[in-house]
Order: sequence, then C-alpha cells, then structure tokens
Amino acid sequence: MRKLGLMTILFWMFLSVQAFAADLEPPMISLEKEQRVFTSGEVISFHVKNPEELKIVLVNEHGQRKLLDGETYTVTDWDLDGNYQAEFYQADISKPVVTVEDLFEVKQLEEVAKDETAPSLKMIEITHDEDVLPTSVLYASADLDDAESGVKQAILLVHSKSNESEMELIRNNYTGEFDAEIPLEKFQLGEELTFQLQLVDFAENEITLDLENTIQLYEPKAPVLSYDGSDITNVQKKIGQVGNRIELTLDKYTTEFPELETENSKTIPLLWQKTATEWKGSLALTTELSGEIIHIQEMNQYMLVRATSEPFGDIQLINNSILTGTIHPDFTFISNLYVEVNGQNFPIKRTDNSFTSAEITTTGKITLHWTDWDGQVFSKQMNQEIKPVIEMPDKETIAPPSVIPKEKESLLTSPDPKPSVESHENTPKKQEKKETSTKNKSSSIPFWIPALMIIGVIIFSGNRAMK
Repeated sequence: MRKLGLMTILFWMFLSVQAFAADLEPPMISLEKEQRVFTSGEVISFHVKNPEELKIVLVNEHGQRKLLDGETYTVTDWDLDGNYQAEFYQADISKPVVTVEDLFEVKQLEEVAKDETAPSLKMIEITHDEDVLPTSVLYASADLDDAESGVKQAILLVHSKSNESEMELIRNNYTGEFDAEIPLEKFQLGEELTFQLQLVDFAENEITLDLENTIQLYEPKAPVLSYDGSDITNVQKKIGQVGNRIELTLDKYTTEFPELETENSKTIPLLWQKTATEWKGSLALTTELSGEIIHIQEMNQYMLVRATSEPFGDIQLINNSILTGTIHPDFTFISNLYVEVNGQNFPIKRTDNSFTSAEITTTGKITLHWTDWDGQVFSKQMNQEIKPVIEMPDKETIAPPSVIPKEKESLLTSPDPKPSVESHENTPKKQEKKETSTKNKSSSIPFWIPALMIIGVIIFSGNRAMK
C-alpha cells in the first residue's frame, strides 16, 4: 500500500510538471516562407503560436509600428526600409513579454508615394481627481489616426496664465492609444488649464490641434477669522474681551497651521479640528492675555484683549474745576482724551495711567471724550458736575441821616396866634404829618440848600438893620 501511494503521488507530480511546462511555452512567430526581404505590395505570411492571444506589433529600426491583425501583413509604400521585429504585448504591461528580432526586412525597390497627410485626432480623454491640485496628476489618453506612415510623436501642451508645460504621449502597444501622466507642480491654485496636441508622423508631417478640454485647478478657500461668531477677516484692528473665542477657518488641503502670536513674540497654538470641507482652529481669550495685542501668524488682523469694558477709575473733581482720575491698564492705548463742559472743550494731561484736566472755567455736566485703539470715538457723561459758585452779597452800609441846622428865628416875625382847642387837639397828628413830610423832603433836598437859605436870611436881616 505504501508503494502504491508513493507511485500515485509521483504520477500526479509528473503530470503537474508537464502541465506547468506546457503553460510556460512562450508565444512564437516565424515566416512561413524562406523569403526575408519584401517590398511594397508584397504579402508576408507568418506562422504564429499565440495561445494567450497577446497583441503582436511589427516594429522597424526607425520606431515605425504596425499592428499584426491575423497571420499576414501587406507591405505598403509608407513602410520604411530596414529590419523588422515582432513584439508580443500583454495588457497593462508596457514592455513586450516576448521579442522576436530580425523577423524580416523591407526594401523599397522603386520610388514610393509620399505621405503628405498629417495625423489626426479621433478622441482624447483627460481625467483627474475631483479636486485638481498642483500635487495632482492628469491622465491623458488619445486615439490617433495616421493610415499612412503612422504617428511618430504626440506631445500634449498645457497652458495657464503663469506657466506652460508639455508631455509626450507614449503609445500603448496593447490598445494602440497614446497615454501620458502630466504632473502639475508648475501651476498655481485657482488657474485654468488649456491644452494643445502636437502630432508628427514618420513623413515629418506636423500639426498642432487646439483642444476644447479645459481644467480648473482647485480654488482654495481663503482664511476666515471670526470673533465671538462674527467675521472679522477684513477688520484690521479689533477689541476682544476675555472669555470670548476667536476662530480661524482654513482650507481642507492646507498644510500649514499658524499660531497666535503676541507683540513680544510669544506663540500660543490653536486647537485644530478637521471637517470634510475645512480646518478650524480656535482659542478662548484668557486673563493672561489681558492688555496684550495679539495676531495670527502671516495675517494682518490685530486684536487688543481686555478684561474690562470700563476705561476709567477713581475719578474726582477737585475745587469744582479740575477733573482727575486713572486709566485702567487695558485702556492704555486710548488717545485724544479731553473734557467737554457746556459745549467747551478742555485738554487733559496724561501721566502714565493717570490724567488731570485743565481748569474748567464753565459750569455744567462733564463729558469725557476719547479715541480707542481701534479708531472708534467714544464719549461718557460723568457723575461729576461743575456747579455755579453763588457769591454772598456785601452787607449794606446805612449812612446816618444828614444833620440839618435849625433855622434862626426871624427878626421880623409876628407872634404866633394862640392855638384853638380844636387845633390843639389836632396838633399831634399834624405834627406827625409835618415831620414825615420833612423827613421825605430832607431825604430828597441836598444838605447845602438849607445852609444857603440860612446865610441868605442872615444877610437880608443885616441889610435891613443898617437901613
């Protein structure tokens, strides 16, 4: 039993080796006749062994190629003189799997017709990824036609506003088409590519075709900077509050991720997350950044971070005319600070983070005006107010009444009549009226008039006495 089993194994091994050897038998081609030199119009017959049905291409020393379809080939006027070999090609393999050299020779005995027809394009296909980047590669495949001498060279020309490129298309000997891979590292994002195809045949006929194909290189999304949910990409200066977030959105193909940078070159990385369409980096503003001016590297937007929204502290009104106070450190960069009272402006002198106004010479409510770091102008009405000063009037000085000298009794007077009882009874009232009248008159007659009257009476009396 052991010998029988061993013999069975050896038998199957022998059959396997024979089958494997049969599979490895290479394809072959040979001339059926002894004739090796052929001229235009003659038919060449071949004996072909091609179990795998490989493509057979007849190639001469000039590079001219003719596909062998069947087991015969008719020499044409456009076949160049020289030795020919047969190459067997398998799909997806660029090099021949089998080559049979010196298969036959072509020698044109008479002058043959000249090929004056340029090659033509049947079809060209240019494929690419959905997003075309400078790192991408285009795949071109062209079906060309030249029934006479055949296509010798095909060059694809690529144009854009910034650059040009060219790539030779190589014949795929299995399909007969011309293929190429075109790198795009010379071109820039967002550009449009246009194409031309330059064809040359073995008779040196040349033609350049303008292709309708166009390809748009990927246009990356521009960076977007936002603060607290609002787009500030086009804002050169922005005030930010501690606790809020800044967010930077970049294109999905970006390879560089900038960081946050302070004025003293301290860098702070952003927290990055990728989505299907973009990269997002974010950062919450902390108290450590209060008073700092920050910006994203390679960007022109700047942000001043503040922990408070109140610019001033410890404001006092001195002597009802001078306003003093302090400026919080977060607001060091404010400028054009002045006081307005009753429509009049008064300058302010700053010393470090304190300020003192000029003497305010009017009354009314006090308003502070200033320009912030980002260029915005602000004003704030203060609780302090310049109040008017009420001066106490001087005490009235009451001058003593003028002393009127008593009139001297007239030298020529008649005795007063005796008052009656009625008049006597009425004397007090009349006297009171007389005194009142005298007082009123004395208050209105200058003091020197009675004196003149007295002097006049004396002089008049003296004159009469002398007579």
